[in-house]
Amino acid sequence: MDIDQWIENLKRADRSFYNIMALEVWSIAKTMDGLAPGFWNRFMINRKIALQQFMHQKKSQSSSAETNNQKASE
Repeated sequence: MDIDQWIENLKRADRSFYNIMALEVWSIAKTMDGLAPGFWNRFMINRKIALQQFMHQKKSQSSSAETNNQKASE
């Protein structure tokens, strides 16, 4: 097998894995919505809040690291 075939096989496997994960997430969401109506909506709202907090935290860490680097170089 040459390198191009190997890369194509990896891409195909990656797509398959992504599709399987999407199906699993969909099935969990569908099941949970049946058990607790509105579950998916609440999940997505919480995910958005968590992502915003994560991004703010990373930005703060990046800013403080830059400040520390500037102080160290002075």
